[in-house]
Amino acid sequence: MYNCKNYTEQGGDVTHIGGKLIIDDGGSFEGYSGGGSSYTLPTATADVLGGVKAKAKDTETEEVAVDESGKLYVKAFPQATHVADAVEAADETVTKAEFDALVGVVNNLLSALETSGAMAAE
Repeated sequence: MYNCKNYTEQGGDVTHIGGKLIIDDGGSFEGYSGGGSSYTLPTATADVLGGVKAKAKDTETEEVAVDESGKLYVKAFPQATHVADAVEAADETVTKAEFDALVGVVNNLLSALETSGAMAAE
């Protein structure tokens, strides 16, 4: 039975570290697949768990979510519903009916953008 957190056993083949391991400047360690005392974080891909560079948070950024497998997901931008084309006037004179139809199209467009989340509602 040992009463210390860090000890070596089995003729030096096994070392237990129960406390904090600190490697001071100039120190190194060996024996892992990266070799030496240097390590380069791989770039994350669909198949490789690794690092990514992110833009700083601003008004154009979205939060991301991580699932239980460690995959990142961003909020999907919803597609607005289709809005019918505006009525085209035969000349530069617009009748009240044509104007009302155009206002209806614009209102439908605004409503579709709000419903989809592409534009904030009042």
